[in-house]
Amino acid sequence: MLETPPVDSGAVPTPQQEARSPRKRWVWWLAGALGLLLLVAVAARLFLDPWLRRTLEKQVTTQTHGQYRLQVGELRTSLWQRAIRLREVRLRPAAQVADTLPRIRLDVAQLHVTGVGLLALLRKGVVPIDSVVLDSARIEVLALALQPTKNAGQPLHAQLPLRLKGLQIGYVGLTHTQALYLPTSPKAASIGQANLSARDLLISPAGAADTQRLAYAADWNLQLRHSQGLAEGHAVKIGLLNLSTANRLVRLDSVRVRPVGPRRPTEPAVDLVLQQLRLTGLDAPVLLRQRRLRADSLLVLGPQLTAALPSATAKAKKPSTSYLQEFSLAHVALRGGYARVNGMAAAPVIRGINVQATGVQLDSTMKPQAGRIFFAKSWDVALGRSTATVAAHALALESLRLSTQAGTLALRDVRIRPPAAGKGPAGAVKVDLTLPRLALTGFDAAAMQQRQHFKAASLLLAGARLTFTPPAQPPPPVWKLLAVAARRTELAEVRIRDTFFQIGGLRHSPEINDLNLTARAIRIDSLAALEPRRIAYARSWQGNSGLITAPFDPPNYRASSQRAQLDTDAQTFRFDRMALTPQYSAVSLNLRKGYQVPAITIKLASLAFSGLDFAGLVRRADVRAARVVGQNLVVTIASDGRGPINPHWSKISPEEMRKLPVVVDVRRLDINNGNLYSRYRSPLTPIPGTMSINRFTGSFYNLSNDPRRQTAATPLTGRATTYLQNRCRLDAQVSMYLLDPLGRHRVWGAFGPGPFAMLNAMTVPTRLVKFKSGDMRSLRFDLQADRKGVTGSMTTEYAGLQMTLLGYKEEEVKKTLFSRLKSKAVNVVVIRDENPRKGGKVVTGDMKSTREPRFSVFTLWRQGIVSGLFHNVGVPQPLAQKLSESKDEAPLPK
Repeated sequence: MLETPPVDSGAVPTPQQEARSPRKRWVWWLAGALGLLLLVAVAARLFLDPWLRRTLEKQVTTQTHGQYRLQVGELRTSLWQRAIRLREVRLRPAAQVADTLPRIRLDVAQLHVTGVGLLALLRKGVVPIDSVVLDSARIEVLALALQPTKNAGQPLHAQLPLRLKGLQIGYVGLTHTQALYLPTSPKAASIGQANLSARDLLISPAGAADTQRLAYAADWNLQLRHSQGLAEGHAVKIGLLNLSTANRLVRLDSVRVRPVGPRRPTEPAVDLVLQQLRLTGLDAPVLLRQRRLRADSLLVLGPQLTAALPSATAKAKKPSTSYLQEFSLAHVALRGGYARVNGMAAAPVIRGINVQATGVQLDSTMKPQAGRIFFAKSWDVALGRSTATVAAHALALESLRLSTQAGTLALRDVRIRPPAAGKGPAGAVKVDLTLPRLALTGFDAAAMQQRQHFKAASLLLAGARLTFTPPAQPPPPVWKLLAVAARRTELAEVRIRDTFFQIGGLRHSPEINDLNLTARAIRIDSLAALEPRRIAYARSWQGNSGLITAPFDPPNYRASSQRAQLDTDAQTFRFDRMALTPQYSAVSLNLRKGYQVPAITIKLASLAFSGLDFAGLVRRADVRAARVVGQNLVVTIASDGRGPINPHWSKISPEEMRKLPVVVDVRRLDINNGNLYSRYRSPLTPIPGTMSINRFTGSFYNLSNDPRRQTAATPLTGRATTYLQNRCRLDAQVSMYLLDPLGRHRVWGAFGPGPFAMLNAMTVPTRLVKFKSGDMRSLRFDLQADRKGVTGSMTTEYAGLQMTLLGYKEEEVKKTLFSRLKSKAVNVVVIRDENPRKGGKVVTGDMKSTREPRFSVFTLWRQGIVSGLFHNVGVPQPLAQKLSESKDEAPLPK
């Protein structure tokens, strides 16, 4: 049997051995690669990191020509992670740095770069980097470059090292960083803590050209805490600044601006406290590339501003070209503001400022677009208590509300105080005003801004108390005063409610209480001032008032009306319960004046004007009316005959109408139920005499000083009926040419019947004459008067006339022996006891009396009646004239 030769197992592999052999080779390859990587890592740690650190430090020295020195405390690389980490990095300038470089000191606790594209770095292309994080840095800018190199103005992507085409960094972070800016002073600017991050940063020409990027990045996020600095003589502190382009947000918190150091009068000063400023919806790329600020909203919370303006002599700086080409905000809100401005006469202080605006838009031309009001579609303004000084007057208001969209303006508790006595310009206007409420509706703000046309639907003034002292020099017309702000003013309706109004500084300064006025269709401009159909610039006025008072012949009299009503459409004006009241007695008036002055009290239930020309009344103070009616007139005259006669000519005379500075033209004057009560104390006795004229009813026509109406052919005429001592009827007529320079006029009429004894109430205590008996059946008179005197005739039919002359003795009016003898002689020799005389002859007496210009025309008429009566009863005409002209004069009472 043949033996099989032995086979060497090592020489001929088995199938299992053939399968395991390639696996062993891959293992060895893998082990070799890992070993190589381990060797590279060990070499990198032992040789690459130190080499990179030295190279980096040397590169900085070389690039800055020895001006800067870089120190890296630790540098570690990780090829596996493609990362590099630097610790304790310090950059220091030389003792002296060239003018072409800024002087900067930098300390960085850690710089970590991850995900570096090594292949792209070797190819010098666009190098991708996952992240770059710089932590806990401190930057100090000690000085800026005085002469920057040409390369300083190049974009960042053109200054990359190693001639790289670009860098694409997924994330850049700068955290816990402090910064100091010290070129000008030790405290020029500082940042307590800064955190900056950027996402998707592409530093390349493509990144620079990408309009959706801002400074090469898709998004930026900046947060600054506790920042401060100096600018234009002011210290600025910011608690927090937050900028996020991804969220389109800018936020400032706790801002403080205050002036520091000495301030020149030509320099402004600002003291500002700001709680928060929040800008949302900001389009940062458009702002950076197109210089157009576009955002959704701007919110300013709690600004507290005190500003000092430069002196008036300071020259204003020429405004520089604005950086912004456009400013566009959908919504603006300012809440809880305060503002104070010093350095100007007004010195305004405004509290509680709340402002909202929509659609704010302006460009570099600084001209508002059509349809916008102060660059916005609408404004809502609310102000709290505010004060200012305007024309030396202290102005204060509790609140202001303005809405341009609703067209409303409301003021509450407005207060204007005039300057103190001796303060302010001499002869200037003075206003003392308290205004609880002002409401303006339908206000067209756009018309005001674009055409200087103030237009509104209604204006309400309620509860005002106004004392107005006009200036010494007459002011210009209202339309000229308003033309400074508005070329035309139009108000559909103006309402004044519950207002007190006083005009001060005048001799006759009126006071009006509870004034209520409504004016419609007001238009104020130069043309409206000339329009004859307008009354004080309005188409119509309606109103009423409470008590109206005014001094008359101050301080002796005071005039008043308890109520007044007017309606320009109906041409009516009515006063109720009018009164003219003396402030002193007749004796006191004589002593104050130094001559005889009666104390006259006038009361009138109502005085009504109809057909009144309000336009002429307002424009020229002319009084033209179709009819004037006075109801229940009561006149009380208290006189004292002790003292000299008034040295001044009387104003109550027909010829005085020619001297009036205004036109009075009343077509008809009616007086219904008038009463006059006279009380006179003569020097003969202390017992006053009394006389009354009652139930006076009369109508007078053509009471006018207009030469077109008042002529010799068309004089004033009138007819009246009254009762003497409420017993004897008098019917009288008058014809008076008021423009006659000679004062000629005629009065005629008839008395009777009545007893002569009704005159004793006046004649006994004042003339010591008593009508003992006698009855008057009728008395007819016809007198003509002029500036010289009165003439005429009188026919009195009477019977049984007897007179008694009395004396005053032992404080009593009584008969004395001498008076008895005189009475007997007068009754027998002088007085005729009847008319017709015996035989049936009717005797007519002559009226003749000289006019005393110091006495009123009523006194002249009385003189004519007295002279005619005395002559008619038998007194010789010269004596009758003398008796009629007698006047009392005596020393002033003590």
